[in-house]
Amino acid sequence: MSGPLTVFWQLMQKDLIQFKHEYKDRLINTFMLFLTNVLVFSYFVPTMGTGMDYGAFIMIGAIASFGLFDIIGQVSALIADIEGDRAITFTLSFPMPSWMVFAQMGMRWATQSFLLVLILFPIGKLFLMNKFDLSAVHYGKLLLIFITANLFFGSFALWLGSMLKKMGDITHLFLRFINPLFMFGAYFYPWRDALKLSPIIGYATLINPMVYVMEGMRGAALGQKGYLPFWLCFGVLWVFILACGAHATRRLKRRLDCV
Repeated sequence: MSGPLTVFWQLMQKDLIQFKHEYKDRLINTFMLFLTNVLVFSYFVPTMGTGMDYGAFIMIGAIASFGLFDIIGQVSALIADIEGDRAITFTLSFPMPSWMVFAQMGMRWATQSFLLVLILFPIGKLFLMNKFDLSAVHYGKLLLIFITANLFFGSFALWLGSMLKKMGDITHLFLRFINPLFMFGAYFYPWRDALKLSPIIGYATLINPMVYVMEGMRGAALGQKGYLPFWLCFGVLWVFILACGAHATRRLKRRLDCV
């Protein structure tokens, strides 16, 4: 297995070197989106009665959700390659199992998302100052759920790429998948508020993996009170990671004739 693992990490190194060249522009784009979210929800929206702690609430949600929107570009690149040059077939010829090729793709996307968003934590603190209480942060749990969330986004992107049949389907990706997950994923409200609104709605939204991303991140960064238990969020996300990864691998192996 040392041979395939060596190839795996060599591919990761190659992809990270390529990512380095586009990192600056992508970081600026991410920063601008983050800046508008944090400033509006920290200083404008509280005047409507949401409370002064809403800025920190949204800041953590924004950091947690950026990987979800990166999925569109990742899936587009995968489908374009399958329909076009099929460079992935060359990678599949390397001395490693096909499942490791797909796992490396998901890991690459997760790592890129992680590196883009990690810097936003100190930037968010600078914007919010005393509105973000660092004494409430459980740093070990925050790092653990942050890594897990990005691994989920990588696995989920791989699954979506395996489900879409042609490039034209990308036009449906945001409206049919990304936006519903985001809007009902506890970004604007904690899950407990959905439960208060209606137990049916609250429990129905528990099928949405973004709920566990948001609740887990906020519980680790803002204090556990009022959020779903951290280890529940962590465990459920790993179920999604493994399920999406396994199903995506089976579908892609059939699609690329590497069964």
